[in-house]
Amino acid sequence: MKIGIMSDSHDNLNNIKKAIQIFTENIVESVIHAGDLISPFCIPPFKSFKGRFYLCSGNNLGDTELIQEKILEYGEFFIDMGEFDLDNKKFALYHGTNTLITNALLGSQKYDYVVIGHTHKTEVKEIEKTILINPGETFGDLYGTASVAILDTVDSSIKFHEL
Repeated sequence: MKIGIMSDSHDNLNNIKKAIQIFTENIVESVIHAGDLISPFCIPPFKSFKGRFYLCSGNNLGDTELIQEKILEYGEFFIDMGEFDLDNKKFALYHGTNTLITNALLGSQKYDYVVIGHTHKTEVKEIEKTILINPGETFGDLYGTASVAILDTVDSSIKFHEL
């Protein structure tokens, strides 16, 4: 199963649409967003994506109540962090604001994948059986490179795509 991973879009609708296009072209079945989507007006572009959508809040909260209401039709919204299964793999989703929490999720060895954002920098780190994935920033203006990742759960490969 291919899973699109993004984070820190910070209301950049153009890059959100580019990310969805990349996910669609690569036959992604689910999308995980690791927080800092921010505004409810960023949810409607995901309606064109035919798979399931998972989103957690970040440190830039926006209108979380309206985001949660808008996403219910085709996805799940987690305040702070969440966990779910995809393709018989266990995922933890957390924005990554607190390193102690991130390290505890990794160290628990309860998850196959821990997906974070917050730093706006791409990262893949393997701790025993758990793989940490940070797709970098969808926003693109903090460090100048907008990116998303695609995880293939069949072989655990992770490919980064610039927007």
